[in-house]
Amino acid sequence: MRIKVLLECIKVQNKKRYIEYVKNFDYKRALAEDPLTKRDKFQNNEDPFVTNIDNITSYRDFHKQITNKYKLSNIATDNSDFEKVLQILNWLKEHTFYNGAQIIPICDNTLDILNYSFDKPFKNAINCRLKAIAFADCLVAVGIKAYPVCMISTKFKSCHFTCQAYISELDKWCVFDPSFGCWFSNSNGTPIDIFEMRELFLKNIEPTVNGYNFNGTNECFDVYVNSFLKLCISNLTTWQDNSTDRRTKRKLSKKKEFKSKIPN
Repeated sequence: MRIKVLLECIKVQNKKRYIEYVKNFDYKRALAEDPLTKRDKFQNNEDPFVTNIDNITSYRDFHKQITNKYKLSNIATDNSDFEKVLQILNWLKEHTFYNGAQIIPICDNTLDILNYSFDKPFKNAINCRLKAIAFADCLVAVGIKAYPVCMISTKFKSCHFTCQAYISELDKWCVFDPSFGCWFSNSNGTPIDIFEMRELFLKNIEPTVNGYNFNGTNECFDVYVNSFLKLCISNLTTWQDNSTDRRTKRKLSKKKEFKSKIPN
């Protein structure tokens, strides 16, 4: 089975092939087998740790290095937090590709992630975990509270990573997806957080997806909403803190774990 998965991943290291690969995903069957619930638990049904938001938003040495190397102060120039987040979101979208089938083992360190993917061809595309980590770190580096979010389906068969950022002028957390360069709002146009988005899906209401961009195209939108979001939003987790602990591991089983409650 592992060999089959690896071969499938190798086939989609071309942008056009990857888009076709996503387009053909049978999300109706996946949702029928793994319907949306509201759990926020793990396989062993234990409550996750509580996230230490103070540690997640600490300004560390590697954040300074990211700011200096990529001149983030010249990217996030707006006065509002929301617009700053969008500036970083668009910057990351323009300079990195997304590939959910990426199999190259990369550390959770944003400097390593961007060194591998920044302004590189599609064969250097990064997956949603790496996109969310890099995005969150870049936001923290410019003074915005943020953390990556792991969204996992009810039966733990599927997952997708997004990011929460605290928007001070709105006095709330809002969810952004750096893999698809988008953010979400309710029927009033108000940006929503990850919990609000899940509540909408539970009521069979789709949030408004703003700025959707799939590697420079608007293809696969229905698949995105139903499989990347709706299918995966049952369990919501993040890191316990933003320390460098386990950030340098390449093996997935040894990387920093997403097993904590996310603040709201």
